[in-house]
Order: sequence, then structure tokens, then C-alpha cells
Amino acid sequence: MNRICPFEGTRRCSYYVRLRIALVLCAVIVSPFIAVAQSGPPASKRLTIGVALEGGGALGLAHIGVLRWFEQHHIPIDYISGNSMGALVGGMYATGKSPDELEQLVKGMDWPLVIGGETPYEDLSFRRKEDVRAVQNDLVIGFKHGTTLPSGLNAGHQISLVIDRETLAYSSVKSFDDLPIPFRCVSTELISKKAHVFSSGPIGLAMRSSMSLPGIFDPVRDGDRLYVDGALVDNLPSDLVREMGPDVVIAIHLQVAPVTADEIRSLFNVLGQSITVGTANTELRGMEAADIVVKVDVQKFSSLDFQKAEALIQKGMRAAEEKSKILQPYALDQAAWTEYLAQRDARKKGAVGVPQFVRVEGTSTDAEQKIQKFLQPLVGKPIDTHMLDSYLTRLTGVGRFDSASYGLTQNDGEVGLLVTVREENYAPPVLQPAFGVDGAAR
Repeated sequence: MNRICPFEGTRRCSYYVRLRIALVLCAVIVSPFIAVAQSGPPASKRLTIGVALEGGGALGLAHIGVLRWFEQHHIPIDYISGNSMGALVGGMYATGKSPDELEQLVKGMDWPLVIGGETPYEDLSFRRKEDVRAVQNDLVIGFKHGTTLPSGLNAGHQISLVIDRETLAYSSVKSFDDLPIPFRCVSTELISKKAHVFSSGPIGLAMRSSMSLPGIFDPVRDGDRLYVDGALVDNLPSDLVREMGPDVVIAIHLQVAPVTADEIRSLFNVLGQSITVGTANTELRGMEAADIVVKVDVQKFSSLDFQKAEALIQKGMRAAEEKSKILQPYALDQAAWTEYLAQRDARKKGAVGVPQFVRVEGTSTDAEQKIQKFLQPLVGKPIDTHMLDSYLTRLTGVGRFDSASYGLTQNDGEVGLLVTVREENYAPPVLQPAFGVDGAAR
């Protein structure tokens, strides 16, 4: 007689069946865990990092040192925001410039010309050259809309040319998320009295607006909006970079020397310190909104120490080094760093192409046509930015326009040069007072 079960009796057979079922179930449950153990732990996704750069005039050059230290230690930057000089450094870095290229740029700039804002004598029209020789005074009073002073000491023409030249390949980029590193900057909009966050549009307009220090630079006009430096509302924009979605936010704060009562003597000292009080409050908010704060000691420098770029850059590197124990866990190994650089470099723009036409905006139709004719020699040739700068500076020397900027545009698939001029809103006509000093004894 054949038996189905090798054990005698029904009870022993039932026990054998249950035992085999239990073993099968254990195998089914445990086998996935064994497979995971054999393949090793799952690769963890790295944390993304956002960096906020504070404004501060020349002091902001220290940001270049911080960025250099990050790159040397393979710490990636996935998002970046900035205000004023932080917007200039951050925006340039976001377009793919290396810290070495940024250092070379700031050291090669003619800062007295950029900050002073005067049109070089050789670029003035003959009539304006006569005025300069006759009256050696920069103070002018306009009568275009009643008696009016200029809205700033500097129209911002020279700094606009620098920004346009260095970001030309990205001038037609619509969203700043499409840059090699997604970027944001902030400005104060005078009409609404609110912060304005630039996340799209001409990047030159955004950077120039963010660093338009009231009283020094003219406000940037865009339609019915007037933009000045974002320091009034958000000098350390950690909140902007936080909104972009990084896992970790690092704020770069510039520690300046405290001011004493004896140093606040003149009208300008009082006004400057009043602005600083409000700015300091926004910086505190920026530090509170960050996960990590790198404090750069720039107490021995002033906001006009542009000639001390190298020392300021070294200060930035030293400040990052002092935070190395906190920052180092975010460093990538060589393979991951190489992959990060490849992804960032893949978003860089190449050559800008040869412009086939010139379009001018910002003035009357008749004046636009005259300027287009004036710039016609540049059509059909690779863009020579230094020659273009010279042409546009000569336009400001006529006396009708206080600044001009440029970028790329397209029409029916053809690349063109878009030039935007800004007419002086207070002149002509002008009154230029003259002063005489006589030291002779009477």
C-alpha cells in the first residue's frame, strides 16, 4: 500500500505539511532582504546646497574667496542668490564664470570710472568738451521738467557695460533657472515700496537694479517701475535661495566694523548710517533663515576699497576655512564632483553668433533710426564688445542719453543686437554753476 505521507498516522502527516509551508513562507519573506544585503546599501541622494551672498560694495569681493574655497573642497552650489555686489558676483558665477575669472575681472576693472560715472573726455561731443574746459564742475541743474537735480551721482552706464559684456551669451535667457546655476537677486521697487525678486528677464537689468545704491546710482527704470539697491529690504537674501528648494542654505555674511559717534559728523554720514540701521535688520533675518552662516571679517576695509580686491578675496577664503568642519560633510568625492561639474558645464552657453541687424529702444523713432545707422558698422561681424562699449559711450557723450546697454535678440531666426538707451530725464536744458577760488591777499 502506497502512502502519501512518509510518517505514520494522520497527526504526524499534518505536522510535516505545516512545517514545509512555514519554511516556504519564511523563504518568500526573507529572500528580498537577502538580495538587498548582497547588493549593499542603496545609494543615498546627496543634499542640494543653496548659497546667499550679502551686499556691501567692495566688501562683497570677499565672496569670490568663499566661492573659490568651495570649489577647491568640492562643495557644490546648486542654487545661488545675492544682493548688490553679492548679486554681481553671484550672477557672474551663475553664468559659469570661475572664481579665477571673477578675480581677474574685478582686478581689471577701472573702478574710479565705474563708480565715478563720468563720460571720458575723449568720448564727449565737441560742445560738451567746451563746457568741461570752461566750467570744471560736475554739478548740474536740469530744467526739463522744472528745476531738478539728477536722481543720482552716477547714471550707471559703465557698470552696465561691464555686466552686459560679461553676460552677453545669457542676455536672451528668459528664466534664471536655465542658467548653469539657478539664480535670484533682489531690488527695492520705489513705487510699490516692496522687494522685487528677479527670477527672469534680462539678467543685466536684474543685476544692475540690485546694485543701484540710492544717491550714488540712478534708479533703474523699467516701464512704470523704479528699482534701487535691494539692501533696503533684503541685503542677505537667504529667503530667496530657500524658496528655490535646496536642502541646505548657507549665508555669507560680511562683518563690518562698528561705527562710533565721532565718525557720524556730516549730512552724508547721518544718511548713510540711517540706511545701515535698516540694512542690519535685514541681515539678521537673512542669517536666521540660513542653516549655516559663514561670517567674513572685513572690519578693516571700507565699501570703497575696490583696489584691495586680493586682500578681500583672501578674507573670504579664510572665513570659509574657519567653517571647514561644518562645511566638509557636504563635500563630494572626485567622481561625484566630476559629475556635478559636467552637469553644470552642460548648461553653459557657447558663442553668441554674428548679429545681422541692430534694434534700438528707449527713445524717439527718429533718434532710434539715427542710432541704428550709427551702429551699422557692427552688423555682419563678430561682436567686439570693447568696440561696442566705445560706440555706446560716445552716445552718452552727446548729452541727450545718460546710459546705454545691450544684449541679444532674434527676429525670424536671425541673431540681432538690441541696444537700449535711456534719455536724461532732467535735462536739457541745464544750468552748470561755476565757482572761483581766489587766494590772493587783498
